[in-house]
Amino acid sequence: MRDMIILIEADSKACRSMARKLRSEHLDCRILPATATAAEVLAQEARGILLAGADAGEPAAIPGLGEILTTGLPVMAMGDAALSLALQLGCSLGDKAEQPGVFPVHFEGAEDLFAGLTANERYIPACRCVALSAACHPIAQVESGVLGFRAAGKSVYGLAFLPENNDPDGTQLLLNYCMNVCGCTQWWSRQAVVERAREAIQAACPDEAEALCAISGGVDSGVCAVLGNQAIGHRLRCLLIDTGLLRKGEGEEVLRLYRDQLGLNVEMVDASEEILSALQGIVSIRAKERIVHDLLQEIIQRQVQQLPGVKVMLQGTNYNDILDAPASQPTEGLPLVEPVRELFKDEVRRVGEDLLLPESIIRRQPFPGSGLASRILSDVTEEKLAILREADAIFRQEIETAGQHKRLWQYYATLADNPVPMGEGYVIILRAVQVIDGNVAIASRLPHDLLERVTEQILATLPAVCRVLYDFTPSQSYARNETR
Repeated sequence: MRDMIILIEADSKACRSMARKLRSEHLDCRILPATATAAEVLAQEARGILLAGADAGEPAAIPGLGEILTTGLPVMAMGDAALSLALQLGCSLGDKAEQPGVFPVHFEGAEDLFAGLTANERYIPACRCVALSAACHPIAQVESGVLGFRAAGKSVYGLAFLPENNDPDGTQLLLNYCMNVCGCTQWWSRQAVVERAREAIQAACPDEAEALCAISGGVDSGVCAVLGNQAIGHRLRCLLIDTGLLRKGEGEEVLRLYRDQLGLNVEMVDASEEILSALQGIVSIRAKERIVHDLLQEIIQRQVQQLPGVKVMLQGTNYNDILDAPASQPTEGLPLVEPVRELFKDEVRRVGEDLLLPESIIRRQPFPGSGLASRILSDVTEEKLAILREADAIFRQEIETAGQHKRLWQYYATLADNPVPMGEGYVIILRAVQVIDGNVAIASRLPHDLLERVTEQILATLPAVCRVLYDFTPSQSYARNETR
């Protein structure tokens, strides 16, 4: 049995918040989707299960809940997942409170779970009490009824509320469940993950075998490359592909950082003509992404064929990538090592800090795999790329000179054709966003004089631009959508 907890993701925001709380307390955990079967859960060989629901006051959709309860593992359901568990155990649900509020919660019984906790007040957006069946007994109550319960004679718990942000009692509750109920220990750390990653790279590259790592300049591939270099030295070959879709000066800057400053074995391949030719006439962003992705895979495959000593690929897949797009695509015929696969994006950044990577790598903005092609809202041409590259550089430089970059998640320019019939010139759309509430990006209120300076510079420098706009549109699920 592995010393970790499985989280079932009935709600992404709540689940990932719990995972981060556990990781910060040095407890290992893995996330499985709400559709996970009992067999998939048991295959992880974990010590316990956390069901993470939202706080909407409605039962969460967990199709395999009945089977999960037959695994024999301890189970704790929180938030709306607890309402689903209540129904599964034959309980019924009371009416939802008309308004969100702060409710005094009294804990009773379940001493292992509530060790160190006392009756306290909790903010509950949608309080909904449970009428218990004979198979359950209460463990947490508010004035209007039961908010938490336990299945009689089993380590199966339901708590119809969530740990609040910066909530010591909520964190203690999670610790109690993982350690007192499930028997987990606090062994997990970034350093432990890093050591395992180095060992995995060394094991995959014995003797004189070489590895190949495609780098983009971002923190994921950067951390992978440094770990690979520490593990096998210059037997790690790093590949930087110039797609012709990079930002101004980006290829040269990445090459300087990795080869000259970090001392890695880096080769740059110019694939710009091949990729731009394939993108000719393509307007759809999804089609651009697919074309560039497929061509990059082909180019990497060709490089591997020219390097017979390469026996393994390193890839910068992080845990967010696994959760949002689970299928990795290794180069055909080569085993794949993913050194940061277990780490969330913010954890990868902190590993980068531990490894003393330059700030320009650690804090580099997310950038789409299809580069500036995804930020041209029409077909891609050399002219449009040159205009967008310069406009984007002007905007980013002004943001950074003003010190605004420290509070922003992303800031960039996109280019569109002039929508006015028979109009001439292009439109530059500026976007700068901050992240709120963990998953929503909102447009930043940049200083008006900064936007005026950027507009004046773009119009003066780029005669083909007829208009400059600022995009105030909010964006859900920023991690996937804000790369454009």
